[in-house]
Amino acid sequence: MPAPSDASDLDRNDIQGMAMRPYRFPAAHYHLLGVSDPARARRWFGGAAGRCTTVANLDASPSLGFNVALSWQGLSAIGTPESSLSSFPQEFQQGMAARADRLGDVGDSAPARWDPPFDKSVHALVVVSAMTPADRDAASQALLSDISDNGLTALAAIDAKLLPGPDGRPVPIEHFGYRDGITQPAIEGSGEPALPGAGIPDTDGWRALKAGEFVLGQPDETGVVPDLPAPASLSRNGSFVVLRKLHQHVFAFRDFLRRSATDEIDVALLAAKMMGRWPSGAPLALAAERDDPALAGDPMRNNQFTYSDDLRGLNCPAGAHVRRLNPRSGLTGPNGASVHRHRLLRQGLPYGSRLPLDATADDGAARGAIMLLVNADIARQFEFVQKVWINDGDFAGLGNDKDPMIGGNDGSGSFTIPRTGAPRRRLPNLPAFVSTRGGEYFFLPGIAALRSLGGSLAVSLGVSLADTAS
Repeated sequence: MPAPSDASDLDRNDIQGMAMRPYRFPAAHYHLLGVSDPARARRWFGGAAGRCTTVANLDASPSLGFNVALSWQGLSAIGTPESSLSSFPQEFQQGMAARADRLGDVGDSAPARWDPPFDKSVHALVVVSAMTPADRDAASQALLSDISDNGLTALAAIDAKLLPGPDGRPVPIEHFGYRDGITQPAIEGSGEPALPGAGIPDTDGWRALKAGEFVLGQPDETGVVPDLPAPASLSRNGSFVVLRKLHQHVFAFRDFLRRSATDEIDVALLAAKMMGRWPSGAPLALAAERDDPALAGDPMRNNQFTYSDDLRGLNCPAGAHVRRLNPRSGLTGPNGASVHRHRLLRQGLPYGSRLPLDATADDGAARGAIMLLVNADIARQFEFVQKVWINDGDFAGLGNDKDPMIGGNDGSGSFTIPRTGAPRRRLPNLPAFVSTRGGEYFFLPGIAALRSLGGSLAVSLGVSLADTAS
């Protein structure tokens, strides 16, 4: 396995783990909190810094993970000075609900239909991750007991964990039945192996992305360190985390496939063409005709492709879900040259129970995925992917086609499947298979920054701001 990439100037002890490495904990609670007493809440955040899982901590494969992030409203609620609040990016200041039209969160996905507590301000996100649900539950109970007298209010806790496989053991699949989490960006200095296909293709094979694409205060892919929100002592080594609660309409997806296909073999093929991978995770780019579980289970092969040899989309359609989220070398012109500037590190887990395979109707249960998308620039990374790659087909010459799996489809769109020696196949009248049920933008501070919140915030940040101004 290739050696982990490294960046010598990274302080891996000061960066929260989920900013640079994909979490593989099978269970998590996503605690959403409100601030009721600013002074006591600041002290709690400061004390929580020592409990946070860092990038360096992950080298030892811990059995528990603990991470803390604040929304812009949360930073405001604990008394962050206006000069600092106003220096954060506009999209972070506005929050996700205010940017719903840009994100395609309309109709059934509109904020008016979001689940509590996303119908009001959420100030903080605390992620408790664990190797077992029992350990997660115990750590969550300790957290809730801890915050009750420390100026914080528990608004909600979302229960998430890997879904059971055929033998009942948890496996990394999502509710539509496809293996999840194969494609993750390799990041310099993360300590993760730079697997083929995880980074950027170059003359030597693949290289990791620069840490500044995910961590503030580090050089990004342009070689530049972008301006930091003020003061630098608060923002350096931080990241932005986009939380999305996505409800999956599993029965609608299965029913659409049955109505669109000619037989069961065609059902499997259409689903794979829409997803871009087979249920095992084998990519259509390497296994265009049938599923290949052996290929899917090989981390040195299951992500080793670029789409440069499939520009027409005969193996994997250009509009397939996984190809839209990471077009690799499958785009030409300016769109192709900037693909690596829009990568996202995905965290998160499914919530809710699986719909039985023999279900004859939608049971109405809440099921889907909690997505935590880590990036250094919400507008350039998450919002670009959501607006352009997911909900606009023009970037790949697909007109008004949207992502067939998570796009904002409303029954009027279509999905195009190119074919060799035959007219392209079009699936019309795509309904929405995923609806947004909540979300927010959070800032994931570095450990030193989080610890500094434990003092007098106005004083500690005021000094830093004065130093910056001088």
